[in-house]
Amino acid sequence: MRTPTNPSTSRLFQGSPRLLVLALPWMLAVVAAKWVLVAADVQPLDLSPLLAAAISAEVFILGFLLSGTAADFKEAERLPGEVASSLETIADECLIVHQDLGIPDARACLLRLADVNASVRAWLTHNHSVDALMSDIRGLNAAFRVFAPLIQPGFTTRLKSEQAAIRKTVLRMDTMRRTSYVAAGYLIVEVTAVVLVIVLLVSDLGPLAPTLSLVGLISYLLVYLIALIRDLDDPFEYLDGQPGAADVDLRVLEHSELRIRALVAAIDLGQLPTSPLRGAP
Repeated sequence: MRTPTNPSTSRLFQGSPRLLVLALPWMLAVVAAKWVLVAADVQPLDLSPLLAAAISAEVFILGFLLSGTAADFKEAERLPGEVASSLETIADECLIVHQDLGIPDARACLLRLADVNASVRAWLTHNHSVDALMSDIRGLNAAFRVFAPLIQPGFTTRLKSEQAAIRKTVLRMDTMRRTSYVAAGYLIVEVTAVVLVIVLLVSDLGPLAPTLSLVGLISYLLVYLIALIRDLDDPFEYLDGQPGAADVDLRVLEHSELRIRALVAAIDLGQLPTSPLRGAP
């Protein structure tokens, strides 16, 4: 009998190594500087118990910033899915119109939805402006104007509500990209990290091997955590159009676009039935 796999162990050492690689040169530079200072006997400060308190204070500030940015990141993870959900809800209404009325505007609306989906991803990857994206969302009005006299008022209200939800979510994502979380907090944590590393460099911490290991480990953790918090602060960064170590996954939008374009292809192939609107002459 096959033994079930424990997800907590099967996911070990997974994830993007970008931040690990980014922090490595800084750690090596600090270790090299410490080795030079030890060799030159330039260590004017003696080991103080206050050093542990300073490291604890730095970790406390890092934890405060990390908890705040992580909360925003968890919210950001939901936003692409909400956009995809609204687009597919509108697509359902378009299919109903196509099946009941068979008008070409239903197919055109589905194509517009797929284009809006592509525009959202292009905007997030810096290949599209937010103004152009908002214009694409507003372009759904043309199909809605055709649908309005032919469908029940409740359906029209639902279409406009989903369009408004897409617009609201896009503006929320734009605000997240433009707003930094507690900029003053970043300043103090970076300044104190630099000062702490300098203190470690000029302090006599004991034998060479443990000293280099300790200084390397502390400096590596500081650089990595600061870089991680900076990355989490903009969950829609996508440098060079590619997702980073802490960027929201956009595959939910990609799959949604493929499904909507598949519906358009099904209409073209005549694989979706049409039926007269109930009560229509």
